[in-house]
Amino acid sequence: MKHRQQHSPTSTITCRLFTPTEFCSVRRATTGVALLLFAITWVAVPMQASTISGTFDGTGTLTPTGTPGVFIQNFTGDGTDTTYGAFDAMSQSTVDFSNPPNIAITNAMLTQIFPQGKLFGKGSGSGTGNGHGTATFTADFVITGGTGIFEHDHGEIILTGTITQTSPTTVVVSDASYTGTLVTPEASSLVLLLLGATLGHRAMTKKQAV
Repeated sequence: MKHRQQHSPTSTITCRLFTPTEFCSVRRATTGVALLLFAITWVAVPMQASTISGTFDGTGTLTPTGTPGVFIQNFTGDGTDTTYGAFDAMSQSTVDFSNPPNIAITNAMLTQIFPQGKLFGKGSGSGTGNGHGTATFTADFVITGGTGIFEHDHGEIILTGTITQTSPTTVVVSDASYTGTLVTPEASSLVLLLLGATLGHRAMTKKQAV
């Protein structure tokens, strides 16, 4: 008479979560994500902040809007930065003269064109007229980026100057100057960020393909 073999209550049940291929894919993906997080952490720290300042002047044209006393001003000029040298300047803004002697400047966009690259900014400001066609103004611009050596830069500048109306549709900006801070990420940080993002993307792509 044959006896049926009985399993011991202490038998072990093995649960396989990943095949070897799946495990390698998960490990590669985890490594890529870890590198990406490391790069992001690294890039948040090494920044170089420097002072930026300069002077400029130029002319602007005033285009009436549908609101009395409110104009679109297009400005062109040139100047000299104490660090980066000569530049050309272009800007567009909305200027409100409807509440004299107060002047409101909104939706301002500024571009500084250097031989080494461009800086872009946006901002707003205010001014006070003297009742004889001349006003002083102050504007706060946030540097949002750039090209060339200014790529990935950001910062803030305070701009002051005098604006004189020379005709119903033209103005002259004189004695203008700016000062502020320009923040530049170190090149090594950008390389690490790109490397981490690339490895993470490749690892996740391989995982999905398995």
